Amino acid sequence: MTQTTALRLHRIVHGKASGESLPSRTVYRLSPWSLPWTTLRLAGRFALPLALWFTVGQALRDALFYGGYEFGLHNSVVPIIVLSLTVMLTLSVTVVMVHSVKEGLPAVREHELDESLAPWAAQDEETILGALTRALLPFMIFYLAWNWFSQDAKDFVQSVTGRGFGEQGLGGQLEAMKSIIAIEHHPYIAIVLTVGFLVAKFVAERLVEPKWARFGGVLIAFCEVNWTLFGLFTVNKARDAGTGWLQARVAWGWLADLTGPLFGWIGALWPSAKEAVLGSLVWLVIAGVILGVDAAEEAALGSGRMARRIIAASGMDRPRTPIEVLTRELRDKWLPTVYGLRMVIRAGILPFGVFCALFTGLEVGADLVQRGVYDLLGPHPVAWWETRLSVVDFAVGFVHQALRVCLMAAAFDLVVARVSARRRAREARTASSTPMTSAISPAPPS
Repeated sequence: MTQTTALRLHRIVHGKASGESLPSRTVYRLSPWSLPWTTLRLAGRFALPLALWFTVGQALRDALFYGGYEFGLHNSVVPIIVLSLTVMLTLSVTVVMVHSVKEGLPAVREHELDESLAPWAAQDEETILGALTRALLPFMIFYLAWNWFSQDAKDFVQSVTGRGFGEQGLGGQLEAMKSIIAIEHHPYIAIVLTVGFLVAKFVAERLVEPKWARFGGVLIAFCEVNWTLFGLFTVNKARDAGTGWLQARVAWGWLADLTGPLFGWIGALWPSAKEAVLGSLVWLVIAGVILGVDAAEEAALGSGRMARRIIAASGMDRPRTPIEVLTRELRDKWLPTVYGLRMVIRAGILPFGVFCALFTGLEVGADLVQRGVYDLLGPHPVAWWETRLSVVDFAVGFVHQALRVCLMAAAFDLVVARVSARRRAREARTASSTPMTSAISPAPPS
């Protein structure tokens, strides 16, 4: 790219007018309004591999749910293990689906992202297995930190209770529900398994991953999700007891009278705002991690003065110290948003706004489309729906997941292209001003 072209590109990216015009294809590639068409183009071009991986994932998911029902009735640990495997399967399918559209992302294939923003961790010809083993662990950390596994838990509960009702009626449904939460009646088992998986995670980090990076990453991800899920049953009991004690205090009533409905408004609006904006931001970061960006915490923060202060205060430069362990949960949840904000600031707020609107619209639209299909088919007996519900769910789920994956990939590719264009423009301005400065500078005395 010539210096003149880079300067004109800089004006377009920053929204400034220019007397000269760039090729329309280049302009459109950097425009945030290209996201819808790019998403549809990727979904059409890679429909076959997307459908293949989604079908494989659904088949394995159904097999896990069936095993969780059959064996979970007799063992209280089985449902949690099945849920952890379901979460890993969900993440694995997402990783391979995003990786399968990588060939349609020109900026990502050329590794155009500014290295000062984040280095690339993936090789040029990375295989699906390599991408899966590299991205699964950081993806798992983000997924658990934002409690997105709750949807997998709801799907598992719905499948198990539905199967119980279909086989044994209402009594079978109740037995299935009891088996899912049976671990609550055995807290000591939950505590032992929580500690066991936590110890296994530390052993895998210290001994397994340095020698066998691929296997070690998957093992750490498995231990991470299991100690988190089993820990929920122990932490929730203590949390519920503490919350009950706090709300029973007189001071809590005074605080409620003082604030009035403010807390209620915040509590009602915050979840939706968090998922629409911050959730979209984290999913954009996840797309970058899958496509090859380094997921290290230091890379997310950058190298500025504020980043150095955060690293020192959180103990990130002193691994496995008490302060580093205590701040780990907050870092897992909020550092991806820090990195996402850095990307958004570099690329511009408008592309992120378009991505947020489209990403949130997909989530809402999937439910509306599913309900619309049911209304279109009309009322029928239960026996008629038994053979068709799964077909409708599969079709709507595939279209939703395919568009979601392609939107994430297209948005990250757009961010990379715009960040690269701004960097090249700065370099072109510096290069063009250097000869002029040297030309007008006085000659040295003879």
